Amino acid sequence: METRNIAIMLTDIKGFTSKTASFSRAETQELLSKHRELVLPVTEKFHGRLVKTIGDAFLVAFNSPTDAVICGVEIQDVLKNYNADKVQSGKIEIRIAINSGEVAIHDDGDIYGDAVNITARLESIAEAGEVFFTEAVYLSMNKKEVPSSEIGYRQFKGIPDKIKVFRVLREVPVGAQPPEQVHEAAQPAAPKEAQSSAAALLPALNPAGICPRAVSLFIDVLLFAVIYHFLFKWANSLLFLVLFWAVYQTMFHTRRGATPGMLIMKLRLIDLSTGLPPKKTFWRAVLSVLSALPAGLGYLWALREKDHRTWHDLLTDTQVVKV
Repeated sequence: METRNIAIMLTDIKGFTSKTASFSRAETQELLSKHRELVLPVTEKFHGRLVKTIGDAFLVAFNSPTDAVICGVEIQDVLKNYNADKVQSGKIEIRIAINSGEVAIHDDGDIYGDAVNITARLESIAEAGEVFFTEAVYLSMNKKEVPSSEIGYRQFKGIPDKIKVFRVLREVPVGAQPPEQVHEAAQPAAPKEAQSSAAALLPALNPAGICPRAVSLFIDVLLFAVIYHFLFKWANSLLFLVLFWAVYQTMFHTRRGATPGMLIMKLRLIDLSTGLPPKKTFWRAVLSVLSALPAGLGYLWALREKDHRTWHDLLTDTQVVKV
């Protein structure tokens, strides 16, 4: 079996399952065909080899990390133009993750190895419309052609070491970065142990303000009270109330990344270290009750935090951001 060092791109349609839940088989096939028609010509243009299709996802191999990242940017531009005059249900929004490393190449052309696994983990946290890539790609690509921003270290399930993640700066045209511009990550870095995952990620985020968070919490409490009264007006157990609050929070954070109140206020919950697994959202919800118990001190703590993080945010390494 041959081994080779390559750049690996993984693409995935945002919300494909929920989007196609109301589609007929013909409509689903039409969406997939259009997705293929828009994306694959771009990968071929940049000498990418389609390794396999996984449902609505493409796994593509490149010899050049720079080509892979620029290809990702062009794909997002093509889709942005396509989506411009489409209703939400007709839009094709994808996440793109790119990693670089040694892979084993099977006789049938499929690829295996840690580099592929890391790409899959990175894709799970990538934002629709963005191009995320790892430090391995950043170190080997042509930085003058691709303006980028460091997101920070992330710990992925099944991967022993934290991975530094970057994203393409879409605000600066690809290929137009001034030669004198030096990426901030190229400067000497502080020792890894001195950097918290939160501190590493926050420069690329827009922390939510106190007022939007307060309004979103008020909306959620009202909605929760209505639902709870309608479903469980017979239950007067504090423990049951806390558990149902945790279920309410977990369900929305896992499926949407935000509760109804947060969606209205255009806020989103993110995990600064390991993604946003249901177990963590559940415990964050339980801890939010504890934050409220001592006269709301855990919530008021956000007033003194630069990034407006509450006790339950700090304890679970999460952050509410403005989107």
